[in-house]
Amino acid sequence: MKQLFAILFLFLLIPAGYAQQQDSVTIRGRVTDYSGQPIDSASIWWQNPQFDDVIEAITGKDGYYTARVPKGKYQNVGSIYLPSYAHVAMKSSLPEAEHRLEFWAWDFIADRDTTLNIRYHRMEAYGMRVFRIPGAMPAYQIYVRPMSLTRFYRWMKEAKPESLVHGEKIGNIKQEKQDKKAKECQLAPRPEQLKATVWIDGEEVPVLMKQEIKEYFDANEYGNAYLLTVDFPKLRKAELPYHVFKVELTDLENGDRGEGLYYMEKETYVK
Repeated sequence: MKQLFAILFLFLLIPAGYAQQQDSVTIRGRVTDYSGQPIDSASIWWQNPQFDDVIEAITGKDGYYTARVPKGKYQNVGSIYLPSYAHVAMKSSLPEAEHRLEFWAWDFIADRDTTLNIRYHRMEAYGMRVFRIPGAMPAYQIYVRPMSLTRFYRWMKEAKPESLVHGEKIGNIKQEKQDKKAKECQLAPRPEQLKATVWIDGEEVPVLMKQEIKEYFDANEYGNAYLLTVDFPKLRKAELPYHVFKVELTDLENGDRGEGLYYMEKETYVK
């Protein structure tokens, strides 16, 4: 009788395990620096819109990782070796030259098994968004806030900010008039100091325009971000129901580098 119950229990587990496999995908890849050296013990995490971790993976000595991720759309995927993360490293004895900022992939779509290789250095491609303007020139607009670690440290020494907290809830904040004497928090290079390279679905596309914009954190403080206008790819790939945009950024003044991804669902039309 015990053997019969054991067999029945196993049969009940099989459908549950099969359903779990059907509702999740395998993401694997390698985390390296810009010289191709693997990064051991780097964290890779998938987050919801509240920046809560849903799944986390850790690389091995060779930089490879594998994660089983529930199907769905994630606000972001991030990655870094946490002891080298600037806000952690500042409190340790790690030399400043080894401090780093994260890699980000935005609106990540986990709908199939895929490879996600990651590189990071001292520049974040933060808050990336891609959109088209109806009726405007046939191009994509990419919003991105380049955040240079070298410039961040310089700003901290010069401005001596009391708080580094942004992103608080603004539902009860009254809109104030932008102060003409608002302070600039320049974390991104100027246009002539910023090199931006863009790929769509693996194909490099021309950057037609590079517009520096002000992003106000409040009425008295703003940072500098960018709108990149890029051409359509020549090779229209139709395998995936979304486009993958890759933006690589380099600060030509100090050598800080970084890259980010954005997953954009393709347009659908009512027939």
